[in-house]
Amino acid sequence: MSFTSKYLPVSKHKYFSFFAEELHPVVAWDDTMDEQFNPSCAFILDKIRLHLSTAHVSIVSFVVTLSHHLGSQYNEIIISQAMLGVQDLLYQAHPPRFFHPEDTLSCAMPMSAVNSYGLEISGWAVTQPIG
Repeated sequence: MSFTSKYLPVSKHKYFSFFAEELHPVVAWDDTMDEQFNPSCAFILDKIRLHLSTAHVSIVSFVVTLSHHLGSQYNEIIISQAMLGVQDLLYQAHPPRFFHPEDTLSCAMPMSAVNSYGLEISGWAVTQPIG
């Protein structure tokens, strides 16, 4: 048996890393991290990394939700992590998930005036139809 590009889709995927940050926030406790991720192409999620400059001293949650292209009845929570005392978070998507070009990932968390964050979403952009 010989391999074909159908089984080795290296040319069909491009690895990406998108970054969002807030380095010097001038916010109050009622402000929220609110980052929207939509690369406008089909993609496979690999990981989500979050780094905070200081760990939260009260109970807050980091929540990543999927806004599904077929409508709100298909929306889901991907991550809901309590961040009390947590400064670094790494989420690995296992098994890998395919997302539609119109799907959006929303990352949200209450932020304090003394906290900064760095957020990275990595994966593979599907640059050609699979099949």
